[in-house]
Amino acid sequence: MSSDQPNNNNNHNQFLDSLPTVLEKARADGGIPGMSVAIQYKGELIFAQGLGKRNRKDPFTKETVSHIASVSKAFTATAIGELVAAGKVDWDTTPVNKYLPEFELKDPVLTSQLTFADLLSHRTPVPPLDTAWFRNDLPRRVLISQLKHVDMPSKMSPVMNYNNIVYAVAGEAAANVAGMTFAELIKSKVLQPLGLKDAGLSMPEMAKQPNYAMPYDAASFEDAKKGIFEEGYIDEIPMADAPAGDIFMNAVDLVKWATVIMNEGELDGKQVLSKESIRETLKPHNIGALPSRRPDLSPVLGYGLGWQLDSYKGHTVFYHGGGNPGYKSMLAFYPDDDLVVAVLTNVHITDLPLSIPFYIADGILNLPKTVDWFNDFAPNRTQETYKIYHQARNTIPDRIEGKPHSHTLVDYAGIYSHPVFGKVIITLQDNGALHLKLRTYETKLEHYHYESFKGFVHDFVNRGIIFLTFVAGSKGGVNAVEVAIPLDQEPRLFTRIAAH
Repeated sequence: MSSDQPNNNNNHNQFLDSLPTVLEKARADGGIPGMSVAIQYKGELIFAQGLGKRNRKDPFTKETVSHIASVSKAFTATAIGELVAAGKVDWDTTPVNKYLPEFELKDPVLTSQLTFADLLSHRTPVPPLDTAWFRNDLPRRVLISQLKHVDMPSKMSPVMNYNNIVYAVAGEAAANVAGMTFAELIKSKVLQPLGLKDAGLSMPEMAKQPNYAMPYDAASFEDAKKGIFEEGYIDEIPMADAPAGDIFMNAVDLVKWATVIMNEGELDGKQVLSKESIRETLKPHNIGALPSRRPDLSPVLGYGLGWQLDSYKGHTVFYHGGGNPGYKSMLAFYPDDDLVVAVLTNVHITDLPLSIPFYIADGILNLPKTVDWFNDFAPNRTQETYKIYHQARNTIPDRIEGKPHSHTLVDYAGIYSHPVFGKVIITLQDNGALHLKLRTYETKLEHYHYESFKGFVHDFVNRGIIFLTFVAGSKGGVNAVEVAIPLDQEPRLFTRIAAH
């Protein structure tokens, strides 16, 4: 064994020496403005580096803080685990409704069944409502109370039904029990015990840091590879589903966090988090419904409480990725190998962060090379993701020529309401065109065919064609409008409540 050790060390050194050049090429070829990568192996931080830029002029460094998006989910589950350890809540016995009465679904039986474990493992039948909560400035508890209007199956989902909204419910319920805000809960239960001084929640708080990443988006993969990006903004509207993805942090601290989880709550020889609760978050509570899996991964993808449970070439790996407008992240740890990899980027559409932990494992653990992660897998998947986004943003029915609308334009003007998505305001402008306003979305509407109109909305990442079809009542008047919002799962029916 001793004779093999020098060779292993030489392999590691060669791999690490080449890593900056390899990662920089992968970043540029992958259409990423800036990113950071941190690696810890056998208790030692062996690599931590930033590449590219965090904004238009400053370098992205290992200290650059960025939104970790859905990697936040494990923090939420861990904070709840601290309340479980203190005997204030339980995982799988008490309905969450008992901790947060505002959480009430249309089916009272379903409401009475859903526990923290159900919400945190994505076992609920609650449908995705991200576009309803996006840039919505209503208080979180008001938004939660609107869930009682949403139609959904009455049975638990047999496989993972990934949902940001139920994480918001879980986080708000835990904060209610603790008698503090959700941000205070995360800080007091996780960030402060781990000494993560540069971490926090919300974009405005992140922007107070001296070294933070701005968000970017590109119109296409070709533009991204050319460095043609639209810069986003620091959103002053609080993230309604913050417990699902509002934490910011740098890559080095992200590695530190994962190491504490891998060590079951121990930091520098001290137990700072509940060992039993962390073990619960890393147990399989659900499975992912995947059509097929790569042969080097586990046949079944498990889900714990904020963690995906997998194996890579026979090595157990826990990981979670995240994506917010303008940000993509990935955190993975191989517990049996004492290996942790963290990746942060400041662009949303990229598959490179998902590939890096596997590439690192191949190099550090001397695994057989079966996939060209950087030259084949990541760019091809990224190209496909750009196509999927473009299609989701711009797909509408084929136009039927010569089919006029049946009402005068003023008849369509009015205020239309949906119990979850809020109000759509349609006005007839002085120039004779209809105008739409839905929260921060605003656009001029053009007639398409029959009772349908289209417009184009642009809110950084959430941009695309918005498609409306007005619905007449039995007396012929315009009573409702069906609205297809970019990136939403299905058209939403808004009922007319007033003329305008």
